[in-house]
Amino acid sequence: MFEKRLFSLVPQATPHIMASVLFKWIALMANITVMWVLARILGGIVTDGLSAALAVDALAQAALPLAAAIIVRAASIYLAQRAGDKAAFEAVRRVRSLVYDKLTALGPSYTETVPTAEAVQTSVEGATQLQVYFGGYLPQLFFAGLAPITLFVLLVGQAGLPAALLLACVPVIPVSIMMVMRNAKKIGAEYWGSYVDVGGMFLEAVQGLTTLKVYQADRSWHERINAESERFRTATMRLLVMQLRSICVMDLVVYMGAALGIIVAALQLTTGKIGFESAFLIVFLSQEFFLPMRRLGSLFHTAMNGMAASRRMFGILDTPEPERGDVELDGRGDIELAGVSYAYGDRTVLDSASATIAHGSLVALVGESGGGKSTLAGIIAGRKGAYRGSVRIGGVELRDATAASLMRAVTLVPTNGYLFAGTLRDNLLLAQPNATDTELLRALDRTRVAAFVQANGGLDMVINEGGTNLSGGQRQRVCMARALLHDSPIYVFDEATSNVDAASEAAIGEVIASLAGEHTVIVVAHRLSTIVDADQILVLERGRIAERGTHGELLATAGVYARMWDSQEQLSAYAYAEDDAEDAGADEAVDGSAACTDGLNGAGSSSAAAAPDSGRARRSAPSIMWRMMGLVRPLAGWLVLAVTLGSIGMLTAAFVPAFGALGLMAALGRNALGLGLIAACAACAACGIARGPLHYGEQLCNHYIAFRLLAHIRDLVFGALRQLAPAKLEGRGKGELVSLVTSDIELLEVFYAHTISPIAIALVCTVVFEGFLLAVSPELASIALVAYAVLGVLLPLISAKACGTTGRQSREGAGKLGAFVLDSLRGASETIQFAGGADRSRALGKLTEQVGAVDARLKRRQAASEAVADALILAANLVMLGRALQLVAAGTIDFAAAFVAVFTFVSSFGSVMAVSRLGASLQETLASGARVLDLLDEQPQCAEVSDGQDVGFAGAAAEHVSFSYASGVDAGGADTTEQAANNPASSLILDDVTCTFAPGTMTCIMGRSGSGKSTLLKLLMRFWDPAAGTITVSGVDARHINTASLRSHEAYMTQDTHLFCGTVRENLLVAHANATDAELLDACRSASLTTLIDRLPQGLDTPVAELGDSLSGGERQRIGLARIFLNDAPFILLDEPTSALDALNEASVMQAIDELKRRGKTIVLVSHRASTCAFADFSLSVEHGRLS
Repeated sequence: MFEKRLFSLVPQATPHIMASVLFKWIALMANITVMWVLARILGGIVTDGLSAALAVDALAQAALPLAAAIIVRAASIYLAQRAGDKAAFEAVRRVRSLVYDKLTALGPSYTETVPTAEAVQTSVEGATQLQVYFGGYLPQLFFAGLAPITLFVLLVGQAGLPAALLLACVPVIPVSIMMVMRNAKKIGAEYWGSYVDVGGMFLEAVQGLTTLKVYQADRSWHERINAESERFRTATMRLLVMQLRSICVMDLVVYMGAALGIIVAALQLTTGKIGFESAFLIVFLSQEFFLPMRRLGSLFHTAMNGMAASRRMFGILDTPEPERGDVELDGRGDIELAGVSYAYGDRTVLDSASATIAHGSLVALVGESGGGKSTLAGIIAGRKGAYRGSVRIGGVELRDATAASLMRAVTLVPTNGYLFAGTLRDNLLLAQPNATDTELLRALDRTRVAAFVQANGGLDMVINEGGTNLSGGQRQRVCMARALLHDSPIYVFDEATSNVDAASEAAIGEVIASLAGEHTVIVVAHRLSTIVDADQILVLERGRIAERGTHGELLATAGVYARMWDSQEQLSAYAYAEDDAEDAGADEAVDGSAACTDGLNGAGSSSAAAAPDSGRARRSAPSIMWRMMGLVRPLAGWLVLAVTLGSIGMLTAAFVPAFGALGLMAALGRNALGLGLIAACAACAACGIARGPLHYGEQLCNHYIAFRLLAHIRDLVFGALRQLAPAKLEGRGKGELVSLVTSDIELLEVFYAHTISPIAIALVCTVVFEGFLLAVSPELASIALVAYAVLGVLLPLISAKACGTTGRQSREGAGKLGAFVLDSLRGASETIQFAGGADRSRALGKLTEQVGAVDARLKRRQAASEAVADALILAANLVMLGRALQLVAAGTIDFAAAFVAVFTFVSSFGSVMAVSRLGASLQETLASGARVLDLLDEQPQCAEVSDGQDVGFAGAAAEHVSFSYASGVDAGGADTTEQAANNPASSLILDDVTCTFAPGTMTCIMGRSGSGKSTLLKLLMRFWDPAAGTITVSGVDARHINTASLRSHEAYMTQDTHLFCGTVRENLLVAHANATDAELLDACRSASLTTLIDRLPQGLDTPVAELGDSLSGGERQRIGLARIFLNDAPFILLDEPTSALDALNEASVMQAIDELKRRGKTIVLVSHRASTCAFADFSLSVEHGRLS
């Protein structure tokens, strides 16, 4: 299996691969040298009658060259592995960079080629999978061809027939592998596809976990993830069975081939056709013919996973990039649209739009949600290149312009701009890398967010992935400030202030208006009052430009725009009337159902997310293993069977050369242990035949245990995340969580399949070998015991100590890579807009280098451990041989028994060697185990209640509630609520808030962005608990109500409606899994969604794309509202429910919400729109955490 294209992508790896092959060959030659020296010494005893005492002297005289050979071999083993590691790192760095750069070049449209979860896994773990291919498989491929030829050339003169037979058997291994694995590519692709599906479904669930918890759909998604995990387990077992079959065949060829060579050599020794030295070399070098090919076969299976990942990579790399021209665009001319159309699949959203936008003018795009406004804005901004028709800026067709000049000329400020994990300064400098702090603060001041920034750490304040630690309005204003820093000739604002309070919106509107003249400004707006002074207004209806003109001209035509204006004016008039009524009855309101009381000592606001537990003490390796072992108990029977089969299999492997040694002695007439030549040869052949099936059975049992437990651990992990969400998941990189549930959990296979039973097998085999050696000579048995203890106990402990925390650092680095790539892909539009692709790519390269440096330290220790273990084994063999000869010279034991005992010992290290490697190789696995256990042990900020009260709904209230995001549960799991209550200055978001929400009323909460409005809704949902005071539902403290009962009475629509990758129907059913089509359509009517459903090519069964990207912001918001109507809960919480809606849809939706109130629902809505709040019975104003 040699992938030319993959090899050609990384030419830098070639020298390292060749160096690895060379050092492997040198190590082989050193081993041959040792065996040749021993053959000469032992041959002197057998053939020349050399006494054992003189043989001891000869061995002592050869000590120096033998020591040199051992050192050379150990050094070569180390250098071979290090060279392979360097080749692997070059491959990972190069391929990861290529894939990431390609995804960046594709821009946001990458989701049309590959889902985000797969893109992250391919970029991070897929590239990592190639480590084995470049670092292990390719060097071994070349060495596996070189080693048998080398051995044949050296041995053919000594023992021609056995050497020829051994060489002839070698090609049987690759031929047999290919026969067994005819469907390898297909099964490997299924495995990787299933693996990616697990990660994709998990990412979907984690991103939308708040939505799932609101509608108590997290349990059903948990079941879906478990089902997907089970499909992955089944796919993995299919792949494993295929691999184990090939391994079984390989074992059969290796051990039977070696047995055949040994038997022929013993028979030829009997007839005198070869001498003892030649026969000795055949016996103890026979497996060297096959081991390189055997190791290649083992690596083949892991490399195949890399191949499956590489095919996905090639799919990404081969995706055509959007065609770009070579004309520089300065953006200073008019924008001319001629017959512009655009479609998402079969759904046309823009149809033959034509218009001219004069340079320096202020133009507004208005119309109903889904009318094509954002699509047209995206086309002008270069975000949607697959349009039909013509778009010219200054006479230059957009298709002919270079991508870089287009991004410099046009700045798009979308509704949901993306902020990257890092600092605020980093996010702002993306737009203008050379900006001074003064310039950055000036931009923030223009967008009315400077005061908030200065109060929360200044420009170095930490921003979470996606800006989740900011309110929606704060996020929009920071994105606006970043856009102003870009200073492009053309600005496109797509509902860029939808979540901003009225005062800030007015100020920002002045800033936008001031841009006109020097800049061309295009504004997509739903609040028509903000664009009355526009030079031109384009009205879009169902994808067409239905009207155009100034505000006055459009009102005079009494068309679509006029209807929208009248609708909004009516809402506004209603709002003002309601305000007057409220003012007139203010005294009455104090005692009414929305009464509120000022708190004292407001401490400002902060929306910092709850941080993940970071102060937890490091777990010790024994504690990790003990916890992980506890999960094995239900599968203990399988473990016993695995250990039994493995122990017998390992003994048969060791006794192939051991019976060969008996055969040599029998051929010389020196029967040892009473076994003749024929019996020894038969036993040798029987062991060679038995090894394969026994190994197959052991590995099948081990992996059955492992994959059962990995599926169980995924179940536990998602269950833990359900408990932690949403409070403890805010601020955490979703890419890191995907890494945990995929690669971290997959690494636990090493513990469950390759650690537990090998340790037990090593103990069993050690007892057997010690018993055998004890029967021959207690002194030899004691030497063996020391060797086993050093190799199997002391060396792993030293290796583990030497590795220190590098394993944990490596796994944390892998998690950071996943988080960085996901963060980068989610912000691909911003990266392209501000020409930050090269910087992000360099940052990824730097992070890869940092993680690679940690991995290199770990791999150096692994290589050193491997080399030291090999040297210790050879040294122990020589010590054993020397002492055995001394005992023979002293007459304590005879030569035949000593010979068999020594070379049984020589072949006995297989099981112990497997354990000796664990000291270094297990570090990453233990680190992954620690990461998983840390998550499972983390205390939720707000624990769910299952032993409390079930209640109906009879109103809700907040009683003297104070809250800070620093309150709740600290990193160690301790309750800090009392501390927060006693420390009012700890960045309180809400301060001594008291208000009630009586059944059948609608309350509107207003206030500046970041003032605590959304936080109050989250407390009512019991996503957090207050630091002081209580939230009550039906008069009962929410902390004493069963969570299922509480959530059954509540429905909550967040600011940003989350849509899952699926159909419209599937997204609606999240709110009511058993809803009928009639109920779905009724909910759609209430949410003004019917027109959209009718226009969609497949109606309710139309896919909505990842994160609902094929829909407009207003359409997504209306699906969120439809969920609310479908859920039919008595207590409804709405956070900015109409921020992305036009006036007509706003009126329709608010009338439907008002109808809900008339049907007895209790509604609390957060809004900046007076027209929305006009429908409320009561209005509350939040300022700095206090109500009025």
